[in-house]
Amino acid sequence: MIESVHNALQLLNAVRDHGSLRLKDAAEEIGVAESTAHRLLAMLIYHGFVVQDESRRYLPGPSMGVGPTRSSWTRTFRDACLDSMRELSALTGETVNLVVRTGVESRVIGAVESEKLLRVGNRQGHVPPARTSAGGRVLLAQLDDSALADLYQSDHALSADRLARAEFALLRRELRAVVERGYATAVDTVESGLSSVAVCLRNGEGVALGALVVALPTTRLQAGMESGLLAQIRRAAAGIESRIRDLRPSDTL
Repeated sequence: MIESVHNALQLLNAVRDHGSLRLKDAAEEIGVAESTAHRLLAMLIYHGFVVQDESRRYLPGPSMGVGPTRSSWTRTFRDACLDSMRELSALTGETVNLVVRTGVESRVIGAVESEKLLRVGNRQGHVPPARTSAGGRVLLAQLDDSALADLYQSDHALSADRLARAEFALLRRELRAVVERGYATAVDTVESGLSSVAVCLRNGEGVALGALVVALPTTRLQAGMESGLLAQIRRAAAGIESRIRDLRPSDTL
């Protein structure tokens, strides 16, 4: 048994079963020092399985309990994108992510991490709300008003996802602006100090399969945009789209 993995999984189970934990409780739960429990919980926070509230208690995060995409084509999709993602990361010096949308969530299914000291880390597996992330926004922008309302205003939408009329109208305006620009940005909305720029990736039939995203510290966003970051992302996206022309969301490996 690998003790650190075992302890991390025990903490996940404890947060899931108890609903919340204080640091002291977490340390007692697995029989370690508070400093060790803190390091383990910090890694679980990094990967989205745990979050902290205002009182510093640990709660289940957005990745807790999220099921598989149920889409076997996503592995083929990721493999077709990786070479261009590596080239784009080397060119820009920033982290590059591949994102798909599942309902109201965006999922990072592939990542190439920057080698810079100050960088956005590997977020593969993260599931931030689609309306707060650049990749999620650019994919939501591909939906018509009816499909968008079905996600955020219908009776079967979860209460946590349902938007008030004014909030929904604002989201719709923002997504229309994304369509007009041809790209989406997110500045400090997923995590403070982090920003991202995303463009849509489509197959030969024009179906949106995912989003190509460059994630970077917010302090470098303006300089990056002024030095041609968007054009670099679009060139990489064009190369990817030439390889995914025949890929369909229903394809299997």
